[in-house]
Amino acid sequence: SFVGGGSKNIHHKRALAAATSTLTKSITSTTATMLSASSSSSSSTQRKTTLDKATDWNLRIVLRGVATEQGKKVDQIFVVKCQFLEEEGYEPPQGVLVQQDGSDQSSFQIQKSRWLLSEDPDDRKDGLWVWGLFKEPLYPFMLLQMETSAIPLSGGGSKNDDSDNEDKEEENKPDSIKPLQLYAQINHKRDSDVGVILEACDLKVRQVETMKADVFGAAKVDVYEEVNVGTLSIQPILK
Repeated sequence: SFVGGGSKNIHHKRALAAATSTLTKSITSTTATMLSASSSSSSSTQRKTTLDKATDWNLRIVLRGVATEQGKKVDQIFVVKCQFLEEEGYEPPQGVLVQQDGSDQSSFQIQKSRWLLSEDPDDRKDGLWVWGLFKEPLYPFMLLQMETSAIPLSGGGSKNDDSDNEDKEEENKPDSIKPLQLYAQINHKRDSDVGVILEACDLKVRQVETMKADVFGAAKVDVYEEVNVGTLSIQPILK
């Protein structure tokens, strides 16, 4: 009777193990299905980045050696929240950069702006997409122009010479960065999954120098020179 009882116990354990294995497989399969559905739903609801009001962008502006009203040179970093708004009816696409309210507490204010999608401005291909060589217009660059108001600086300048009171008073005078007209040539890409991608680039200003156009000096011409004053990085704010 002992052997017979052991045999029944073994069969019972095997049946229980089989049922447990089946239940485990069912739970695992159901969990995998739910995770896959959740992942698919999440990826389908994630918005692509665009050049319109649907996407906010963080602009990190690093200025180096820019002039102040008191003739000093300063370095400053600003982060502003903006939207690239396209104006309809233009080819190539273009529009304005709109700074969002309260996007920065450091008084960096964009007064005027303009952006334009472009071919390489130094090596134009005469718009080959127009002749049907590409499925859609290819614009590898965004040309961005920003005009700022004067930017107040906290604590005045930062001279190292504390030799007399006059120098200290000069240091503590209110100072500000002069209004800037900034230019940037940004690498622009389109990804089928992500959307618009804007890469980091240099920030420049244009300095004007008037030169003689003839040996007598009767005619003159303005020559523009681009000077690097910092960097610009642009990242979308994912919602």
